Formats: sequence, structure tokens, C-alpha cells
Amino acid sequence: MKKYLLPLLLGITTLSYGQNFELASKDAEKDLKSSLSELTELRKVVVDERIPLSNELNSLESEAIQKRQDASHAARLRDNRTVDLRGFENRIARLKDNNNYLSSLLGDYIRRFETQVHIGELQLFEEIITDAKYSQENINLSGSDKFKTQLAVIDLALDRVTDIIGGNTFTGKAIMPDGLYEEGNFIVIGPIAYFASNQGIAGMAELALGSTNAVVQDIGEEHYEAITTLANTGGGYAPIDTTLGDALKVAATKETIIEHIKKGGVVMFPILGLAAFALLIAIFKWVELSGVKPAQDNDVSIILKYLKDGEKEKALAHAKSVRGPVGEMLTSAVENADRDKEILEEVIYEQIITTQPKLERMLPLIQVTAATAPLLGLLGTVTGMIKTFKLITVFGTGDAKSLSTGISEALITTEFGLIVAIPAIILGAILSRKARSVVASMEQTAVSFVNGVINK
Repeated sequence: MKKYLLPLLLGITTLSYGQNFELASKDAEKDLKSSLSELTELRKVVVDERIPLSNELNSLESEAIQKRQDASHAARLRDNRTVDLRGFENRIARLKDNNNYLSSLLGDYIRRFETQVHIGELQLFEEIITDAKYSQENINLSGSDKFKTQLAVIDLALDRVTDIIGGNTFTGKAIMPDGLYEEGNFIVIGPIAYFASNQGIAGMAELALGSTNAVVQDIGEEHYEAITTLANTGGGYAPIDTTLGDALKVAATKETIIEHIKKGGVVMFPILGLAAFALLIAIFKWVELSGVKPAQDNDVSIILKYLKDGEKEKALAHAKSVRGPVGEMLTSAVENADRDKEILEEVIYEQIITTQPKLERMLPLIQVTAATAPLLGLLGTVTGMIKTFKLITVFGTGDAKSLSTGISEALITTEFGLIVAIPAIILGAILSRKARSVVASMEQTAVSFVNGVINK
């Protein structure tokens, strides 16, 4: 029974599956037909819509191409405009640089012009020059107005050249030699200027250190009338300084010996004291040594003749008649003529040794003066330089006049130290030589006397 049950179940199952498969196949076929029908409809719709869409796509692509071309053209225009703008900006920058350069050149010319015109002419040009100097800082002026203000100085300079060739006269003020500020007439002829006051005093107008106005240099009353006539009428003659004022500057630096010494400061007093001291000693020693009479050969011969004849008193009297240390030596020699040669030589040598310091006394003081004077001059140099450095600390190096005091003290003391030392050395050498010549004369006389006594 069981043996037939399993095949029965398999058959029933197979039959059931066969029926279901057939139903499924029919449903699938039906769905396929429906899908094919739908596909056919969709293909018709696609075919119907493809042409308009293609046309629209072509239109959009054409429009996109046009937009790209317009964008490219706009980019090129923009780039061209950027290049042109940069070119204009660069050109503007170059023009500004040129303007600044020209303005700088004009500013330099204005400054040079201000320093080169005569100090008296600044009264005429001061307003124009001042406006031009500060035009660049004036915010109320445009660029063209600034250039016009600066170019006005150029026009002024050209007119000035024309005027001074034949001589330019104008009214102004100047500081007179007595220090008073007076009105009068200037006349400028090339680089030379004259001024004649309304009171009839005239001279050359120059720039003085520390003054902002023309200072009149007095060149002599004999020129007053000629300069006044020339300044008032524009005709006549005038004294010409071919050195362009240098001669007046040199004349202004001349000073007396007292003024020169005063510039040396307090160190000059001991230097001059040493000079006076050395001079007095030199005069005294010169007189003293000039009064020493050297021994004569005939004096020694006469004394030896008297001793040979046994007339010692006459020989002693003649020896005493010889003045100075030579006479004293001969007197001692005659008094000891009868003694041994060694003793006689010792007596004479002792007399020479005693005389030599007397002849050379005070001469070392002259040598000390010659050595001390340069040292005092060096001391003045050091103190003068210290003073100069102190003034530099206070005033800087711009004011040369304030520094001249210390520099003068530094140089003048050295100058006078050498002036004192050099003559002192020469005088000391001359006097020393003179003293040694007297001693040499005594030694020669002593040798002649001793030899004569031995051989008598």
C-alpha cells in the first residue's frame, strides 16, 4: 500500500504544477502583448516628439555658440580696455614723474638763484622767491599754478641778467659801517654792488657773516662822491675790486700784534714772560762777556820778559793791569812763577776752573726757556682744542666764527712758543760759544806762560 502511495502523490503534484504553469504562461503572454502595444505607442510618441526636440536642441546649440562668441568678444574688449587703461595709467605716472622731476629742478635752481644773487637784490626778489620756494607745499595752488609760480623766478633771472649787464640801480636799505640801518640806492654791475646812503656815505655792499642784509664796506672817503653819483644818476665811474671782495675780506682780517696776542688766551702771559726773561739774561750775558778782555800775546811776552830780568814787581803790576779773569789768572801765575811747574799748573788750572762757571752762569736759564716755551705753546694748543670741542658740543660745526676763538688759542700759543724758543736756542748757543772762547783764550795764555817760565 505504501509502495503505491508515493507515486500517487508525485502524480497529483505534477498535475497540479502543470495546470499552474499553463495559467502563468497565458498571463505572461497577455502581459507581453500589452507591453508590446504600449511600446508601440511610446515609439510613436517618441517619433512624434523627436523632430521638435531636435529643432529646439539645434536652436539652443546655435544660441549657445552665439553666446560663447559674444562672451569671447566681450572678454577681448575688456582685455583691450584693461590694456589701454594700464597704458594711460603708466603714461599718467610717467608724466607725474616728469612733473616732479621738473619741479625738483626748478626748486634747486630757485635755491641756487637765491644764494647767487647779491644780498642787496634780495629786497627786490624776496616775495617772488619766497612764493616759488614754498609753492609745492601750498595746497591752495593747482599743479599748473605751482609751475607758473616757479617759472616766474626763471623770468626774473633772465630779466636780471639783462639789467646787470649795463648796471641796475634800485632803492633799498643796508647796514652802514657804523652799524646803523639806512636807506639809499644800490647799483649792481655784474658781480659787484655799491651802496650810497641818503646821508652821502658810500661803499661796496657785501654779505657779512651772521647778517641777513647787505653790509657796506668803507673803501675810503675819496670814493664817496663817485659812488653816490653813480648810484643816483646811473652814470659816472666807480672803483672796481678785481678780487670780487676778497681784498676787503683780507683787509678785514688784519690785526695788530696786541690783538693777535690777545687771541692766544692766558697761556700767552707765561710765554711772553719767558721771552722777556730770556731776552734780559741774553742782554746781560752779552754785555758781561763782551767786557771780558782776552789776553794779548804781547802781554804774556812783557810779563815773561820782566820775570826773566828778575823784575817780578813790574811783571805783577802789568798782570794786574789786564782786566777781567785773564788778568786775575796772570796775577796768580806771576805770584807763583817761582814755584814748581806742577804747582804753577795747578794754580793756573784752578783759576780757569773757578772762572768757567762764572762765565757760563745764567746761560742754562736761556736753555730752559727754549725748552719750556714750546711746552707752554703745546699747553695752549690743548686748552684751545678743548675749548673748541666744547663749542662744537654747544653750537655744532656750522658756525665757524664761534669756533675761531678756540682754534686761534690753539694755534697762536704754539706759534709764539716757537717764536720764543728758536731765538732762545740761537742766543744760548752764541753766548755759550762766546764763553767757551774766553776759557779757550785763558787756556792758551796759561800754556804760553808756563812754557815761557820753564824756558826762561
